[in-house]
Amino acid sequence: MENESFMKYFTKKECYPNQHEAMAAIANALKQRSGVLFEGACGTGKTLSALAPALAVAAENHQVVIIVTNVHQQMVQFISEARGIRRKVPLNVIVMKGKQAMCPDSFDYEECRARSENSYELVKAENEAAMLLRDLRDATEKFRETGDPSWREDAEDLEKRFHEAEPGLKKMRSVSCPYLYEIIKSDSPVFRTWLFDDVRSPEEINEYAAERGMCGYELLKKELKRADLIICNYHHVLDPDIFSMILGRMERSPEDVILIFDEAHNIENAARSHSSITIPERVIDRAINEIEENAHRFPETIREDAERLLLAFYDSVRETWNFKLGPAGKNRIGNTWTDIRISDPVERFDIVRERFMKKLGDLEKTTGRRYTPEDVQKLMIAVSEVGSMIENSYYENYKNGNGPLKKSYISGSADFLSAYLLLSTHPNYYPILNVRRDRRDNEIYGRLELFACIPRNVTRDLFNMVGGFVLMSATLRPFSMIKETLGIERDCTEIAFGTTFPEDRRRTFAVSVPPLFSNRRNDIAVSNTVELCLITAIRETPGNVLIYFQSSAEAEKYTSFLRAAFGDSLPVLSDVAGTSSNEIREQFFRIGEAGGKAVLVSYILGTLSEGVDFRHGRARSVIIVGVGYPALNDRVRAVETAYDTVFGEGTGWEFSILVPTIRRVRQAMGRVVRSPTDYGIRILLDARYQIRAARSLGKYSVVDSFPDEERREIIDISPTDLGKEIAAFFEKFKDEENEFRKSSRNGYEGNGAAETNGAADCFRETAFISSDDPGRRSYGSSLPEQASEIDAEYETDPGFSVPVNEEPETSVNMPAVKEVRLGRRRRKDSEWCRHYSDPASFPFLFMFLIFLFRFLSRFYPVFLPVFLPVFLPVFLPVFLPVFLPVFLPVFLFSFFRTCRILSVCLFPGQMVYLLFRPFIHISWINASSHSSFVKYLFCLFSPWSF
Repeated sequence: MENESFMKYFTKKECYPNQHEAMAAIANALKQRSGVLFEGACGTGKTLSALAPALAVAAENHQVVIIVTNVHQQMVQFISEARGIRRKVPLNVIVMKGKQAMCPDSFDYEECRARSENSYELVKAENEAAMLLRDLRDATEKFRETGDPSWREDAEDLEKRFHEAEPGLKKMRSVSCPYLYEIIKSDSPVFRTWLFDDVRSPEEINEYAAERGMCGYELLKKELKRADLIICNYHHVLDPDIFSMILGRMERSPEDVILIFDEAHNIENAARSHSSITIPERVIDRAINEIEENAHRFPETIREDAERLLLAFYDSVRETWNFKLGPAGKNRIGNTWTDIRISDPVERFDIVRERFMKKLGDLEKTTGRRYTPEDVQKLMIAVSEVGSMIENSYYENYKNGNGPLKKSYISGSADFLSAYLLLSTHPNYYPILNVRRDRRDNEIYGRLELFACIPRNVTRDLFNMVGGFVLMSATLRPFSMIKETLGIERDCTEIAFGTTFPEDRRRTFAVSVPPLFSNRRNDIAVSNTVELCLITAIRETPGNVLIYFQSSAEAEKYTSFLRAAFGDSLPVLSDVAGTSSNEIREQFFRIGEAGGKAVLVSYILGTLSEGVDFRHGRARSVIIVGVGYPALNDRVRAVETAYDTVFGEGTGWEFSILVPTIRRVRQAMGRVVRSPTDYGIRILLDARYQIRAARSLGKYSVVDSFPDEERREIIDISPTDLGKEIAAFFEKFKDEENEFRKSSRNGYEGNGAAETNGAADCFRETAFISSDDPGRRSYGSSLPEQASEIDAEYETDPGFSVPVNEEPETSVNMPAVKEVRLGRRRRKDSEWCRHYSDPASFPFLFMFLIFLFRFLSRFYPVFLPVFLPVFLPVFLPVFLPVFLPVFLPVFLFSFFRTCRILSVCLFPGQMVYLLFRPFIHISWINASSHSSFVKYLFCLFSPWSF
């Protein structure tokens, strides 16, 4: 069929379910020059489903396909798919990396441009010099033959011109690119033939170029116009300058391009980096000095105004961070950029802008000139034009070999100030001041940033001007949100296919761990429950286990715990800051593929949560601990507010936080079960994922954010049932696992299930500690019930382990586990002591004591006559025989506890609290819903509460 011409680009023997349907829909959409939003789970063949119809339509309409990704692993896959297609259909493919990655000398953009232009001019000048030399030889020969004086005069003139050109050639050679020079001089089809004879990776191209003294990037640029398919990264397309360069080299217009975006859920973040604008304060300072150095180039009034305004802006920035930091804050500033709030994310009252406007008012008083924001913007446009002229003169001087390539700071500073006055109050931008310490001179300096909250100014034009596009991802829905945030205004075909792998080969468990809110993550009971679930899942999984935490700090914390728990019996690898993700990943792969067992700990925002294929034995279980919301800093809140402003109240949380977070979780869940023959388990450790907890948790529940087909697979279980469910699932694949281990290339020592007599102890301890928390009872089975269940099971099976494949079992080092927990309790006690001995409580206590003494001093004439003859005869007979035997042990216990922490609690009022602590329901004080102020008040009045 004519509309199935895409099948000649299809390289597989047969289509996956729904794959042919997807390709037909994509082909029809691209023929109509519209867009495609394509969500396909692992196993739907997204890459080939998009690539085959796009290439077919491009061939019919004389277009070029550009496929982009921001994940190295996906680029490798694209190269593999393109090689398969090329074996069936003639296809010219170019794979590009950034200029910095391919340039032998790593020149920056401006220097590369200047050297490139000089290289072409050098070749041209050398050709002209060669012609002069040839004419000189001809004139000399003619003079020898004829003796005609005119030929001698011509020869002398040519010789003079040739010698005059020599110094210029020498200068041009010093500022040209020798690698591009070789390319221009050779200009042979050898590279073209080699390049299009296969699909060459950037590494192969660099190697080819290095052997010949050439630049691989420039070699590829020359061949772009002959390409049918270009594979590159996001920045080649999202950066307008780079994309324009590619179009120019291709000799094409945007309508001649079909774009395919892989992992398209990341486009917004990538585009945000191209939309945000920054300027260090030192650039402004250099611009002021540059204006003074080039005063003769400026009209007098413009020069004076430019210096005044830029100096006022520079002072506003420095004064702001000096004021915000203070002496103590400056000591904490390191070598990385640290954000300082200068504008509320909601109210948007910008301190730097207000300080600058105040300085403009002061200038008006001293100079008599009025500076409105509109006046400043007009003036900055004129200053920027002069700055461009100055930069062009620097550029020409460099090209002529008359000095180094200097960069002008005037245009950048003027353009930023103009943009700042225009955009700092716009909801799409949020002003932020960053500071850091210079490593060289140890001085602090600032950087002003206009952070792009909604980067539609980049993506809207791109998607509305190209000939067609396909945005594909395993987690793209909801489609309406993608269209809104990227500014897609053209018609789009929406395609969504779930996984087609057998459902009985995977399980998704949502465990009733208390919601891991930020104020509960360090709670001992919650930590113990998480630890138990991790130990149980690792113990029962007959292979590699992959764990994602909410943050890098959480990952480091639990990595230490797991290493202490398993010791040398199980490798616990960690993908955290400062480690090589590639090396860790490859080590993890080797262990799994060899039939061994290891644990890889990462975090949800890390590099291993998407784009990495943990197929077959590389991972059998994946655990997501918590929901993984981003830190709700000012940037995130500004984005949320911007969405509320632009798309309507209430959309901010969903668009900027909830949906992106659930996408990351779904990406992490998709790391296992990567083929129809694979099997594995996905474990969600947080009650917010549970279906039965959706009503009790209300807006905190996230399960409804999953697509229907994925939500239906979620099974709610309690921590006590987790081990049994995992063991039962893997028991079905016992024979397959044994066969897999036998077929592995090498055995691996120290694998198998974990033996843990202490696992039940671990769970009993967790349940006991948590039983005082009434809030837990809303998350399914209560912990006292869990404790009784585990006690019964422990008594019937002291080993509390299920052997897997009769492999040597990995033991849990319970003394190490208990030591870790004991240290945690000590730290918590220390924090408690510091909290309740905080000097901030002293004023409240002092006020209470004054009130008490004033009260007694007023009423003691009445109190004493009543107390002595009436109260004591009644109180003492009851107190001595009944209350004293109970009170005395408690008093002694409190006394010794007070002595133990006497070094911390120095104020007598805190002692009063400690003495009466046994009579107080401790959860009243530790409840996370109370503020510190309420805790202090309760601490003060606690002796009278019983």
